[in-house]
Amino acid sequence: MDRLVQPDEVLTRLTQYGIAVFRGIENAASLINLAQTLGVVLPHPDSDMHGVTVIAERKDSAGGAVGAGFTRAGLVPHTDRADMPVPPPVLVNLCTAQADAGGESTFVDGAAVHRLLAAQAPEALRALSQPSAVAYGKTHVYMGPVFEPMDNDRRLRLRIWPWEAGRFSREAEAALDELQRAIAAQTLSVRLEAGQGYVIDNHRWLHGRLAYVGERVMLRIGVEPHRVALLKTGIPNTPQQGVSQG
Repeated sequence: MDRLVQPDEVLTRLTQYGIAVFRGIENAASLINLAQTLGVVLPHPDSDMHGVTVIAERKDSAGGAVGAGFTRAGLVPHTDRADMPVPPPVLVNLCTAQADAGGESTFVDGAAVHRLLAAQAPEALRALSQPSAVAYGKTHVYMGPVFEPMDNDRRLRLRIWPWEAGRFSREAEAALDELQRAIAAQTLSVRLEAGQGYVIDNHRWLHGRLAYVGERVMLRIGVEPHRVALLKTGIPNTPQQGVSQG
């Protein structure tokens, strides 16, 4: 997966697997070019005028569940902007400086988590799929399932923020232990060096990082894919995976 970046190959891997890891990009301008080949760059409250967010330690960061990205603390696997009506479908990320120790990126395939819950904890999955399962956010408030139906139920959009940032129903809160176990069982960690990065389906894959020592800098861009890409984000909701919301 670690190849010199080729936009066509990135799109192919993103379509097949929901994630593509690359190398060979050294700066924000080249990252923006890659993002623009995939779709329209989306603004973010923490981004610059070009849509690039610098994720590094900020001395003025308030920390907490949502602001922890700008500290040296670890980040639990999550999806970005889970409070938005439609979170960014695709994230493009580049490492420009790696920490002295720690700072590995973590990834979790939400499709694998969904399959695991369906097989081993169907009641937990049913609770997390209810319309009142969770509420995220203060400004943009999302209230709905953790596994949200989309495209006439043919696909599911995964919404997971750090646990303390969500307000869960009683049934969904009781299911969190099963969800956390499923996520832990599917977590992969990768140490990205400067010039390496990844493109990820934010409706399917969770991402995070381990705590670190030293300087670590990541650049992030949110993207709305071009229609011509025919990229379908999210988790395929096959009959074998489907769980009744009744």
